[in-house]
Amino acid sequence: MESKNVNQRIQKAYQAKETVLELFNMELTNLPDEILQLTHLEELYLENNQFTQIPENLKQLPSLNVLSLEYNQIKMLPNEIGNLKYLKKLNLSNNNIESLSDSIGQFTALEILDLRVNALSGLPDSIANLKNLEILLLGRNHFQQLPEILCQMSQLKDLGAGGNQIAQIPQWIEQLQNLKFLSFSRNDIANIPESIQSLEFLEHLILRENKLETFPSVLKNLKRLTLLDLRGNLFMDTDNVLKNVHSPEEIIRKYSQ
Repeated sequence: MESKNVNQRIQKAYQAKETVLELFNMELTNLPDEILQLTHLEELYLENNQFTQIPENLKQLPSLNVLSLEYNQIKMLPNEIGNLKYLKKLNLSNNNIESLSDSIGQFTALEILDLRVNALSGLPDSIANLKNLEILLLGRNHFQQLPEILCQMSQLKDLGAGGNQIAQIPQWIEQLQNLKFLSFSRNDIANIPESIQSLEFLEHLILRENKLETFPSVLKNLKRLTLLDLRGNLFMDTDNVLKNVHSPEEIIRKYSQ
């Protein structure tokens, strides 16, 4: 029944020359080759199905630039990605990925890569080939440290690494000069490196629920902050000032006295 429904949706998209196709919650494990008719398709959403790998026939779609496979059972990437190299956004969050193969480096047009809620503990060096990547989301994996290969990705603007077991922010974070948004919430971080003050464009810094015992005074040098979240650490918040996450200057003023 589902396969009939899928074919109907594909046929409708073909006839109407739709650029977006949503196939949610359909218990799909593969896609029919009729999908190859959709040469105009730009965005494909396959959330909450039962895919264990990226469907092979998607490699032949010439116009696809957004692919979401959130909430599936994907364990690995294909060795060859074909036309998927033109993707600008790839969402693989909430899957079963324990490691990424070197083929991740073939997605050279990617601007957004969402890998949240998997079982990753490292990244291959080939990820540094993604020179257009601006948003990288690694939250709720098994990282114990931020992979050093990321120091070569100075174009990143948004790096999310919350919900891991990271014990320290690396000194080389200063090399990510274009960062605007940085999250290390719910980790095991006990101190903040001086090098973080080099992130002159940083606007949002989320460090809630870590193991900071004192307020990191180096944060006062981050002049462009519009959001600072330090709630749930080990130092006292006697005046409940940390709740004012959208008033970094108020927080910094309080702890600079």
